[in-house]
Amino acid sequence: MKKYDTIIFDLDGTLLDTLEDLTDSVNYALAIHGFPYRKMTEVRSFVGNGVARLIELAISDGLNNPYYEKCLANFRNHYSGNMQNKTGTYKGIMELIQQLSKENYKLAIVSNKFDNAVKGLSHLHFGEYIKVAIGESENVSRKPAPDTVIKALEELG
Repeated sequence: MKKYDTIIFDLDGTLLDTLEDLTDSVNYALAIHGFPYRKMTEVRSFVGNGVARLIELAISDGLNNPYYEKCLANFRNHYSGNMQNKTGTYKGIMELIQQLSKENYKLAIVSNKFDNAVKGLSHLHFGEYIKVAIGESENVSRKPAPDTVIKALEELG
């Protein structure tokens, strides 16, 4: 008998390599306002705490920058239409997901990426295998708060 019947994954850097598309969208948003481009290694160090924090770290003066909100909006708009240009699963991930599903594990994704992107990427890459995908939204606190995990468990039943 299995000790657990549910597995919850993170998305970026765990199941999917999203770094190139994230970097492209960060640089798109920065370029609109004349800010310098960021290298992929820099963007990698900014990822993990949601897109608001990503942009805060990417622009000079962060939240105090008068263009912060516009950069954030430009990033979201660009990424929404370009999040699939270069993103793909890591080697062996699809086989793992399929095997876990075959073994009747309930699978979910919980991410600090904005909710629409999490749902879209999950559906596109994992279809029926991932039953629940939850991202950052106004009504649910992001990780490390337990809210998104609790919501995923509730939705999985």
